[in-house]
Amino acid sequence: MFSSAIHAQTAISGILDFQDQKTTDQKVYLYKLDLEGLKNPVLAKEVAWSSLDRDGSFSFNSKHIAVQDAVYQLHLNGLGSKRNDTITKSRPFILSRGDHIEFQHGAHQFAKYSTSNLADKEWKRLQDFDRRLQKPDYETAEDKGQRKGYIKDSLRILIVKLIGIQQLEDKSLLDQDIAKNPEYYLNLLDELKASEMPSSQYLFLEKKLAFLTQKVLAKKYAWSKTVNIVLVMVFGLILFSLYTRKRSTVLPELSKQERTVKNLILEGKSNKEIANELFISLSTVKTHITNIYGKLKVSNRQELLQKTQN
Repeated sequence: MFSSAIHAQTAISGILDFQDQKTTDQKVYLYKLDLEGLKNPVLAKEVAWSSLDRDGSFSFNSKHIAVQDAVYQLHLNGLGSKRNDTITKSRPFILSRGDHIEFQHGAHQFAKYSTSNLADKEWKRLQDFDRRLQKPDYETAEDKGQRKGYIKDSLRILIVKLIGIQQLEDKSLLDQDIAKNPEYYLNLLDELKASEMPSSQYLFLEKKLAFLTQKVLAKKYAWSKTVNIVLVMVFGLILFSLYTRKRSTVLPELSKQERTVKNLILEGKSNKEIANELFISLSTVKTHITNIYGKLKVSNRQELLQKTQN
């Protein structure tokens, strides 16, 4: 039980084979790398160091490892004249606090290891694929296409996909691929921003896409502005249509006497009956009817009845 608790606290462990050689200070150093610094060791940041036991074993506590996946690297100080006092480095590896990596004896220090980190395993597959594409003196267009396709289609873990895209940048392949597939890279940037990955890791891609993002936003703004203008015009036409229809259905204002005559017409009374009931002459009735027909835009009693009913 006690030993499993110790193992849970250990993120990195291993054993080195020095034979008859000794390191300068008997320490293994742990460095953390930014993605842009994978090819530039000067940008590496020292995290911790571990002393070497007599048998060459070492370990690092998980407290030195970030919660999220990050890129690390180990190195030793010079191993003496047989190695010309050079620094022997490991291949960079990905690790998070919940994982463990163990280095074993191999042809080169730190070259052979096992890990529980899924991102590092995917990165190793990318490196194996990349090695299969390598040519003695050149790289064909087909190779470049295969590399871009593998990075975009086969990689699923964001940090590894980002490393692959950084490789495209190092090989001067990124700009042309962004030009061909802008939507893919904009969606990827949105995915990176929504993740818990530090923005410094994908800053290079964000800068690359800055002009494209502005272009897309400008296009969206122009489209939105056009849509708004169209909506305003459509809404205006609808209001105008409703207003016109309302005006056409509203009866023009009649005088009191004209309304009385109109109502008597609707009751079915003749001109003579209207004249007798209102004590006016027949010619006056006819004048009122002419005015009523003109205001209501009808030409006879039947149309007046239909107009009133509508």
